[in-house]
Amino acid sequence: MVDISRLPRAKNKFEDIRKKNQIYVDHTDLIYEFAYLDGPNFLSRPRRFGKSLLVSTLESLFSHGTEFFKGLKIEKLWDEKEKGKIYRVIHLDFSNMTYTSTEEFDRKIYDELNKTAKALNVTPSEVSSKYIAESLFKDIILSAPGEFVLLIDEYDYPLTHSLDNKSLFEEYRNYLQGFFGAIKGLTGDMRFVFITGVGRFAKTSVFSQLNNLRDLGLESDFAPLLGYTDDDMHQYFDEYVENAANTLNISKEECYSQIKAHYDGYRFHVDNAATLYNPWSVLNFLTTPKNGFRNFWYETGGAYPTLIASYIKNIQKTPLETLLKTKCGPKTLNEFYDYFDATPLSLLYQTGYLTVRSEPNEMGGQSLFLVPPNLEVHSSLIQLYYRNVRKNSLDDDVFYEFASALINNFEKSDYNSLIKTFSAALNTFGYDDNEAFKSEHYCRDIVYFTLTLSGINAQREVIEANGRADLTVELTDKRYVFEFKLAQDSASENRLLEEAVSQIKDRHYGEILPLKKLIRIAVVISAKNKAVSQWQIIE
Repeated sequence: MVDISRLPRAKNKFEDIRKKNQIYVDHTDLIYEFAYLDGPNFLSRPRRFGKSLLVSTLESLFSHGTEFFKGLKIEKLWDEKEKGKIYRVIHLDFSNMTYTSTEEFDRKIYDELNKTAKALNVTPSEVSSKYIAESLFKDIILSAPGEFVLLIDEYDYPLTHSLDNKSLFEEYRNYLQGFFGAIKGLTGDMRFVFITGVGRFAKTSVFSQLNNLRDLGLESDFAPLLGYTDDDMHQYFDEYVENAANTLNISKEECYSQIKAHYDGYRFHVDNAATLYNPWSVLNFLTTPKNGFRNFWYETGGAYPTLIASYIKNIQKTPLETLLKTKCGPKTLNEFYDYFDATPLSLLYQTGYLTVRSEPNEMGGQSLFLVPPNLEVHSSLIQLYYRNVRKNSLDDDVFYEFASALINNFEKSDYNSLIKTFSAALNTFGYDDNEAFKSEHYCRDIVYFTLTLSGINAQREVIEANGRADLTVELTDKRYVFEFKLAQDSASENRLLEEAVSQIKDRHYGEILPLKKLIRIAVVISAKNKAVSQWQIIE
């Protein structure tokens, strides 16, 4: 029996994890590589990727030395560098403050800073401006030059939560620009500065004054700083994966494969081929494996993704297929931006909805593409698209109904109900799309998108020895293969069904490793009725 209490929770701080002997995935050698130097540092990562844990790790390191780092990679390195020296840490988390205006925001920062000022008996200077936090910050730092470390978590929180009010957004941006300008003027008087956020703003905007900022996201060495690698999964979580496999009555190898399909795939630098698992999703799954491979990114990843929802409305003419795979260049990956000028693709990349993949091209080199990193993010992106881009928006009730029906259909091998659900999906998701029933591939994709947003591990055109199957669904113990044909008239339906059956048999679709129980289904869709008209099982 594994000890589930050793799995850390989302809000656990570094010192709590260490005190409770919970699992801490040790990337502290990478922390040392930027923390031993002076100067301001910045790291952007998607939500629920461990930014706050990193900040609390830095807070402990600077305020207590290696007291809580026994046995970690940084312990010896840090002791040799700092020789026991500790610092006063100012930690500001902009997402933990409640405010509705820049004045309230400034007052919240002032209140946090004032706790430090009182502890040090620092008397605040008189200020004539309506903003008072910046002045107090200067007073505190100059009271003991070289003794302070500044940590700012979720710097862009006030910006991403004021997108529906451009004038307020501009006020927050101007405020932050001034505050970061004050930080720049005092960087020489501070031991270390570290800032996190979801996105990068243009250096001509929020960070215009802080032009000596080191962006760790532009350096490939720091790509694995947050998130779990394959090696991490096996080193730290192997017994928990085995427990999940036993709970779900599948092999450990299949469990690893499903975890990878659902929660792995993030790549934060084009020169770093290793992909990363989302810690939040992995820990949630391993804690309650009986609930299956749920979409933790969308369900429990925090508040409704306001930022992406707002921007996804601006891509009305972008087909969903294009959004899910599009060619890009290094500039798209590394650019800073303004939220009101950002391209949807760069924004989706910054926020973790898309990640970079490289593929060989016809010239013998590599091309870069942006794609969803894994199944749960793919599902989330499809939900947001159908919710915000369609003429007839769909809501959570529709998504839930399809998800519950499809999961139940597959679990019970209820093929009649499965085909009925396919027909319902074709009607529902293709209803206001004029192109939907002109192309066989388009119809297949409607079924594919429906499966994906339901959290089902579906893949299109899986390459096999003798061709590509239209659609493959990988379950823990079964493999489903579908071959679709689109009939423009009823007279062609029988012929197309025979073609689909022959294609499945002749090309041995689905007969690939790992071997599973194989169910193959030929499907004919009627363009006129916008539904499945004929189907046949080939077992």
